[in-house]
Amino acid sequence: MPFHLLDDRELSLAVSRLAKWPAISVKCLSAKECSTLVRMADQLVYRRATPVTGYKAAVYQDFELDYAIPPRHCFWNLARSLREIIQPVLRQQACEVGLVTRYTINDLIAQRYPPGCHGISAHRDHIAYEAVVAILLLSGDGDFRIHSDREELEARTVPFNPGELLLMGAPGIAPGFKRPFHSVGNITRMRRTIGLRYDSRVSVPR
Repeated sequence: MPFHLLDDRELSLAVSRLAKWPAISVKCLSAKECSTLVRMADQLVYRRATPVTGYKAAVYQDFELDYAIPPRHCFWNLARSLREIIQPVLRQQACEVGLVTRYTINDLIAQRYPPGCHGISAHRDHIAYEAVVAILLLSGDGDFRIHSDREELEARTVPFNPGELLLMGAPGIAPGFKRPFHSVGNITRMRRTIGLRYDSRVSVPR
């Protein structure tokens, strides 16, 4: 499924701004495309996220996930399509030497946040996720927030609606880039997302 509403120029501008703006959303999917992907997402097999995780500090999680999406699932086609769009943009940016040639999307996760769940507390993605972390929002509501540090209760909410693609900077996107702390909460309608990332520890699709 192509990204009918994703404008190459808008995407390029968004990626170029990630060095200063931790996360930016752009239009990506039509309502019809979202509905199709929602049906596919609901056919996956989900499990509850580990309630408390984290290496140096506790991260609280309250959502469902599927981290074992079959290699031939159409969501991997989405990943390949997005990679073909993002890679030329990275080539134009001041990215880490060598990153562009190895960049792919080899890490895929589907998540569901039921109404009333607590989402996930402020955290940073693993340092192995490089260049750009992308999240497709298929349905629901909630707040995607950027925090200045893990303990900050007040945070900036990034506008992010169903049908949009959120881009978040990751190591390699710019010299000295620092991974942003972020959280998800305030969910009243079933929130479904697809996370697409480049895991530098993995050489082939999961």
